[in-house]
Amino acid sequence: MRLFYLFILPGVLAAAAVAAADNREGWTGPQIMQEVQARQHQYPYIYEEQSIVLVDRNGFRDTRTARRYSRIEADDSIRLLLIFETPLQVKGMALLARRDAAGVVTSQLYLPALGQQLISSDPGDHGSGFLGTDFSVESLTGEMLSEYLYVRSDDLELEHQPYFSVDVFRAGDDPKKIRPLRRHFIRQDNLFITRTDHFDAHGEVARRQRSYDLKVVDGAMWHANLMLMDDYREQHQTLIKVDRRIFSRNYVPAEMFSAGWLFEHFQAQPVENVDAPAAAVSANNEGQNP
Repeated sequence: MRLFYLFILPGVLAAAAVAAADNREGWTGPQIMQEVQARQHQYPYIYEEQSIVLVDRNGFRDTRTARRYSRIEADDSIRLLLIFETPLQVKGMALLARRDAAGVVTSQLYLPALGQQLISSDPGDHGSGFLGTDFSVESLTGEMLSEYLYVRSDDLELEHQPYFSVDVFRAGDDPKKIRPLRRHFIRQDNLFITRTDHFDAHGEVARRQRSYDLKVVDGAMWHANLMLMDDYREQHQTLIKVDRRIFSRNYVPAEMFSAGWLFEHFQAQPVENVDAPAAAVSANNEGQNP
């Protein structure tokens, strides 16, 4: 029953959004975030081909290609698999992550050169970047609303668009005494978070995440084809461009999200035995058939 609602909900929400438009002035922070999650929920099965560009403080660019697989299970848990394909030095490196129904995030790294083993990350460290990128596991799987307290800040206009701004605190924090962890900037017309400022202990912006090239994929649901993360402390930047996206159960079978599958398909090989990678396919939002 859960998956059925994932497909019919966007159309219902679009109609509800029109009826509720006059009430947005009174929305609280939690109400805004609940509406964001309801409209921008993920399809249960998504496959993406991505280009990832890393830029360091000296302007050096490291370009990679990767495949991303994600599933939302019937118990509301999310599973994610990101596999690097090029350049040759990172081929087969992978991130395997899961956010369970209670919101607990676990992640493991697979480095083929180290043999058949996964490196587990600290369960409390899912806000850090992985495999040289500036994106965290949480920024890819999304926030669990019950883990945070949301406080509406002042509305504003960015690039001629009206925006909500919502400050994010840990659940149980006192907003009068504690600085927010981050601030979401949410377009009022489509309720999509196009920018998130991550604050350090002094309230300064340490990292800024932005989304561009927004596309409607179903009813009131949008996806971004460009995502940019700036780390101002490290003077480092990561750009993710979605070259191809397919919504299909067939592209993300459950058996892929396991150590055994990675060990079988990605093993360390001598350089001379590794085939040259195929050219990336450049088409957006294909095969929208769950």
